[in-house]
Amino acid sequence: MSEPSENTADKQDEILDTPASQATLRRLSREIKEISTLYNIGVVVGSSLELKDVIWGLYKESGRLINTDNFSIIIYDPPTQTLNFVLNFDQGKKMSNRTLKLSKTRAGLLQDILTGQKPVLLSDIKDPAELDGFKPFRSDMPIRSWLAAPIVNTALPSDSTQGIIAVWSYSPNAFGDHDLWLLSAIGTQAAIAIRNARLYESSRRRAAEMALLNEVARSLSSTLQLDEVLTRIMKQVEAMLNVEAGSLLLTDPATGDLVFQIALGEKADQVKPFRVPRGQGIAGEVAATGKPLIVANAAKDSRHFKAVDRKTGFTTRNMLCVPMVLFDKTIGVLQVINKKNGSFTQSDLELLSSIASYAAIAIQNARLHENVLAERDRVIAAEEVARKKLARDLHDGPVQLIAGLNMSLDFCRKALDKDPSLVAKELEYMQELAAKASHQMRTLLFELRPLVLETQGLAAAIRVFIDRRQKDIDQAARLSFEIETPNPDGELSRLDEKTEAAIFAIVQETVNNAIKHAEAQNITVRLVETPTALYATVTDDGKGFDVEEVLKNYGHRGSLGMVNIRERTELIGGDLSIKSEAGKGTRITVSVPKDPEARLRKRRQTGPLAYPAELRPDA
Repeated sequence: MSEPSENTADKQDEILDTPASQATLRRLSREIKEISTLYNIGVVVGSSLELKDVIWGLYKESGRLINTDNFSIIIYDPPTQTLNFVLNFDQGKKMSNRTLKLSKTRAGLLQDILTGQKPVLLSDIKDPAELDGFKPFRSDMPIRSWLAAPIVNTALPSDSTQGIIAVWSYSPNAFGDHDLWLLSAIGTQAAIAIRNARLYESSRRRAAEMALLNEVARSLSSTLQLDEVLTRIMKQVEAMLNVEAGSLLLTDPATGDLVFQIALGEKADQVKPFRVPRGQGIAGEVAATGKPLIVANAAKDSRHFKAVDRKTGFTTRNMLCVPMVLFDKTIGVLQVINKKNGSFTQSDLELLSSIASYAAIAIQNARLHENVLAERDRVIAAEEVARKKLARDLHDGPVQLIAGLNMSLDFCRKALDKDPSLVAKELEYMQELAAKASHQMRTLLFELRPLVLETQGLAAAIRVFIDRRQKDIDQAARLSFEIETPNPDGELSRLDEKTEAAIFAIVQETVNNAIKHAEAQNITVRLVETPTALYATVTDDGKGFDVEEVLKNYGHRGSLGMVNIRERTELIGGDLSIKSEAGKGTRITVSVPKDPEARLRKRRQTGPLAYPAELRPDA
């Protein structure tokens, strides 16, 4: 192939030197630069999974194509229906971030871009109302030109809008159709990168939340020291959700008020003495309804209990409050206050609700543990009382009789030397003493372990007990025993051994109390069996007592017998009724379900090992 001639090259130079050719070259050069820059934007924003890095890279690269002196990147958060202005510049100066809550009733300019997925160009703005929904960052100069494009890849089917890129000018006609195309292309390049960064951030946050929940579960299972565990959990929540303060409040079963159990933050010590009245405040509403609440602006919320803020000087800006629920009953609330960056989200609510569930279980376990310890102490105390009673009964009864026998034997020994005729009479007296001692010791053994109860049942055991006590007291009072049962043979249906033993002990305690303290002439024990329950009633015509006053002194030694009766009743899932009046005798009735499952359900509601009142599963 021959080389071009000099004339041909000169003609090419002449063509390139024409104004039209120069304009074409400039256009092609600009287009190449734009395409190259758009490619670089895709590379730069796609090179990181950190949302902040993606957004900053998007801003820096966009400045190669379009004037970014006045610039905003706005990220859309679907769960909260908010637009977050995450990076903002006005006349080259970085501006603070802001959040815009989308209206449910009317669509603004930004909302139209989000849903329509189309860019908008306003070339010559004469009325600020044209910027419906976009609030300028400065008020001394009106925006005259405004351009915004959605961050979305419309080439992908059903792609959701990630946000908006907006630029503006204080001069009219600052942007044209080419700028509109460029900004739309930038938005398309940024869409996938921002979506991936948000997914990565969401998965990383979820991993951190799962790690926190795992640590919470581990902490709760490691100790039963409730305050220590809950304080540790609250500190972890405080750090995880990045809040200024947090607290855990428990419901007072007597009043329904909320009482601060754990409080963290600058004013924690001042907060703890407070009680939130039932149903008042945001926490009170959450406790009453059992539904969590996110409050974005506490100052404007009429439900906010402002007394705490006034007293402590602390300012509550926003709040997340969730109920602690156990067996479908709210036992308290968990709340965090003043998120340091942004607002509380649905994800925050779900995390705190999960932690509240763990906390409710921890509270239940700690309370049951405390009840077990208290029951252990009561058992030890009851054993000590039983030992002292046994020692006293032995001392006052058989020991005195045996001492009398010993004295009579000494008398007989001396009488044999001096006057043997006295021995016969003394032997009769000694025989009476021996018989009484034997009877009293057998009675004590019977009361400690009535074998007849195991072999023949409750009715037979009570009948033997009544007969023995009648002999002990002689005619001091008249004891009687009655049975009423639907069974044709006239015998009571058997219950389990522990239940019958408890009923026997209750009857025994009640009869002994009536003999010792009531000064009664007649004491009647009556067992009544129905198809569903067994009723044991002890009635006396003694001097009676003030029931309210005795129950008021529940833990005192003077009412220990009543304590024993009540606790035994509760431990077998029964109900106790006490009716008495000064001068009119006493009537004590214990009713016990015959069905073992019914007794078990009742035990969960009463007794030293019961669930606390607010935790009862079937109350």
